Amino acid sequence: MEDKELKELSCKDFRTDCDFTVQAKTDEEILLKCRDHACDAHGKCWNSPETDARIRRRIRAVKV
Repeated sequence: MEDKELKELSCKDFRTDCDFTVQAKTDEEILLKCRDHACDAHGKCWNSPETDARIRRRIRAVKV
């Protein structure tokens, strides 16, 4: 069976106590889900290229 690769990001990557982790096929999907979560769960809403770049640097590929 061949491993599938996804992108992954966790709130813990930003040194929080939140257990939220997201996996998706693309960086864009990760960003969208993270924006929604950060705004809904943490009250930290953003829409800036600088924040997107900071998030993208922490996205990693994982085998599932």
